Amino acid sequence: MIGVISDIHGNFPALVAVLEDMPPVEVILCAGDVVGYYPYPNEVIDKLKSLDVQCILGNHDRAVLGGDYSNFNKYAASAVRWTIDALSEDSLNYLKNLNNFMRWKIDGKKVAVHHGAPFDEDFYVMPENVDESLLNYDGADVLILGHTHVPFVVDYGDKVILNPGAVGQPRDGNPKASYAVMNLDKWEFEIRRVDYPIDEVEKKILEEGLPVFLAERLYYGY
Repeated sequence: MIGVISDIHGNFPALVAVLEDMPPVEVILCAGDVVGYYPYPNEVIDKLKSLDVQCILGNHDRAVLGGDYSNFNKYAASAVRWTIDALSEDSLNYLKNLNNFMRWKIDGKKVAVHHGAPFDEDFYVMPENVDESLLNYDGADVLILGHTHVPFVVDYGDKVILNPGAVGQPRDGNPKASYAVMNLDKWEFEIRRVDYPIDEVEKKILEEGLPVFLAERLYYGY
């Protein structure tokens, strides 16, 4: 069994809830955007390190590293600026050592993980735009994507493209944190949802002076 997460965005209470709900797994894969938006970046990174989660960079992670958030909306830009100031040196070094994508061989299957799309890590692959040809870029049996915050599983029989949705900021109208588990031996893929204390996140957002909109959207899952 393999756990799949993405788009935590510094939302530690949501990550804790997901990890508590997750069944026993051999490894956890993360499709990027560890930080950005929410006010627990160091706590999130410490937890990922402690569990040896195999993670790649997302666009918010790269924005924090490079200091370029010129293409972000004002809420995301504000959160990136806050995160740059809040990150510990250890957390910054963790992000610096992540790659933009990864390829694994798991249980005899080729697994590729990208944040956006195999041809462009900033491209949004929405459920209605999923195409089997995406698998060709890596020669993957299983292609894991993030970035959209919208979960899906598209099974082509002997190949799968999936997005676990967002741990930290769901955008499919469901406020519950989203993640996936997969069993490659049995060829089973499941999206799972779990409640977490949004009120706790909202309180911390207000304490840190981050935009209140970032809290409000969590209650509605958008």
